[in-house]
Amino acid sequence: MAFTSDAPVTWQYLDLDAQNQASIAQSRLSVAQLIQEKHAHGWSPEELHFQHPEISLAAIYSALSYYYTYQPQIDAQIAQQQEEIQNLQADLITIGVGHHTADFKQRLQQKRKSYEL
Repeated sequence: MAFTSDAPVTWQYLDLDAQNQASIAQSRLSVAQLIQEKHAHGWSPEELHFQHPEISLAAIYSALSYYYTYQPQIDAQIAQQQEEIQNLQADLITIGVGHHTADFKQRLQQKRKSYEL
Protein backbone atom coordinates (compact mmCIF):
# COMPACT_ATOMS: atom_id res chain seq x y z
CA MET A 1 0.00 0.00 0.00
CA ALA A 2 1.53 3.29 -1.05
CA PHE A 3 0.84 6.58 0.60
CA THR A 4 2.20 10.07 0.39
CA SER A 5 2.91 12.72 2.94
CA ASP A 6 1.96 16.39 2.69
CA ALA A 7 5.53 17.54 3.15
CA PRO A 8 8.63 15.56 2.29
CA VAL A 9 10.39 14.45 5.43
CA THR A 10 13.62 12.58 5.72
CA TRP A 11 13.79 9.99 8.44
CA GLN A 12 17.22 9.45 9.89
CA TYR A 13 18.08 5.74 10.17
CA LEU A 14 15.28 4.72 7.77
CA ASP A 15 15.15 3.85 4.09
CA LEU A 16 11.99 4.30 2.02
CA ASP A 17 11.36 2.13 -1.03
CA ALA A 18 9.45 3.11 -4.17
CA GLN A 19 6.12 2.31 -2.45
CA ASN A 20 7.05 4.49 0.59
CA GLN A 21 7.45 1.44 2.79
CA ALA A 22 10.02 2.16 5.44
CA SER A 23 12.71 -0.17 6.70
CA ILE A 24 15.53 0.37 9.11
CA ALA A 25 18.67 1.34 7.21
CA GLN A 26 21.32 -1.36 6.90
CA SER A 27 18.94 -4.06 8.12
CA ARG A 28 16.25 -6.31 6.72
CA LEU A 29 13.69 -5.17 9.29
CA SER A 30 10.80 -3.06 8.09
CA VAL A 31 9.02 -0.59 10.33
CA ALA A 32 5.87 -2.69 9.97
CA GLN A 33 7.71 -5.81 11.18
CA LEU A 34 9.16 -3.93 14.14
CA ILE A 35 5.70 -2.67 15.08
CA GLN A 36 4.24 -6.17 14.81
CA GLU A 37 6.90 -7.42 17.24
CA LYS A 38 6.20 -4.51 19.58
CA HIS A 39 2.47 -5.25 19.58
CA ALA A 40 2.75 -9.05 19.71
CA HIS A 41 5.16 -9.12 22.64
CA GLY A 42 4.47 -5.79 24.33
CA TRP A 43 8.12 -4.86 23.97
CA SER A 44 9.47 -1.45 24.89
CA PRO A 45 11.97 0.31 22.61
CA GLU A 46 14.74 -0.92 24.88
CA GLU A 47 13.53 -4.52 24.60
CA LEU A 48 13.29 -4.19 20.82
CA HIS A 49 16.92 -3.05 20.87
CA PHE A 50 17.84 -5.99 23.11
CA GLN A 51 16.14 -8.37 20.66
CA HIS A 52 17.84 -6.67 17.70
CA PRO A 53 21.25 -5.56 19.02
CA GLU A 54 22.43 -4.84 15.49
CA ILE A 55 19.92 -1.97 15.34
CA SER A 56 20.71 1.12 17.37
CA LEU A 57 18.24 2.43 19.90
CA ALA A 58 18.18 5.70 17.93
CA ALA A 59 17.09 3.78 14.81
CA ILE A 60 14.34 2.06 16.78
CA TYR A 61 13.04 5.38 18.07
CA SER A 62 13.18 6.77 14.53
CA ALA A 63 11.12 3.81 13.31
CA LEU A 64 8.61 4.33 16.11
CA SER A 65 8.37 8.02 15.27
CA TYR A 66 7.73 7.13 11.63
CA TYR A 67 5.07 4.64 12.67
CA TYR A 68 3.21 7.08 14.91
CA THR A 69 3.34 9.71 12.17
CA TYR A 70 1.79 7.32 9.63
CA GLN A 71 -0.01 4.92 11.98
CA PRO A 72 -3.30 4.57 10.04
CA GLN A 73 -1.47 3.78 6.80
CA ILE A 74 0.97 1.33 8.38
CA ASP A 75 -1.79 -0.39 10.37
CA ALA A 76 -3.72 -0.81 7.11
CA GLN A 77 -0.60 -2.23 5.45
CA ILE A 78 -0.14 -4.71 8.31
CA ALA A 79 -3.82 -5.72 8.15
CA GLN A 80 -3.54 -6.26 4.38
CA GLN A 81 -0.45 -8.43 4.83
CA GLN A 82 -2.18 -10.47 7.54
CA GLU A 83 -5.18 -11.00 5.28
CA GLU A 84 -2.92 -12.19 2.46
CA ILE A 85 -1.23 -14.65 4.83
CA GLN A 86 -4.59 -15.99 6.02
CA ASN A 87 -5.75 -16.41 2.41
CA LEU A 88 -2.58 -18.31 1.52
CA GLN A 89 -2.99 -20.54 4.58
CA ALA A 90 -6.59 -21.25 3.60
CA ASP A 91 -5.46 -22.12 0.08
CA LEU A 92 -2.90 -24.58 1.47
CA ILE A 93 -5.51 -26.21 3.67
CA THR A 94 -7.90 -26.46 0.71
CA ILE A 95 -5.33 -28.31 -1.41
CA GLY A 96 -4.34 -30.51 1.53
CA VAL A 97 -0.89 -29.14 2.25
CA GLY A 98 0.50 -28.01 5.56
CA HIS A 99 0.36 -28.85 9.22
CA HIS A 100 -3.45 -28.84 9.33
CA THR A 101 -3.81 -31.99 7.22
CA ALA A 102 -4.59 -35.42 8.63
CA ASP A 103 -1.58 -36.85 6.78
CA PHE A 104 0.77 -34.43 8.51
CA LYS A 105 -0.69 -35.22 11.92
CA GLN A 106 -0.39 -38.94 11.26
CA ARG A 107 3.26 -38.64 10.19
CA LEU A 108 3.99 -36.53 13.27
CA GLN A 109 2.44 -39.16 15.56
CA GLN A 110 4.49 -41.89 13.86
CA LYS A 111 7.64 -39.82 14.31
CA ARG A 112 6.88 -39.34 18.00
CA LYS A 113 6.33 -43.08 18.46
CA SER A 114 9.68 -43.85 16.80
CA TYR A 115 11.44 -41.56 19.29
CA GLU A 116 9.70 -43.27 22.24
CA LEU A 117 11.11 -46.67 21.28
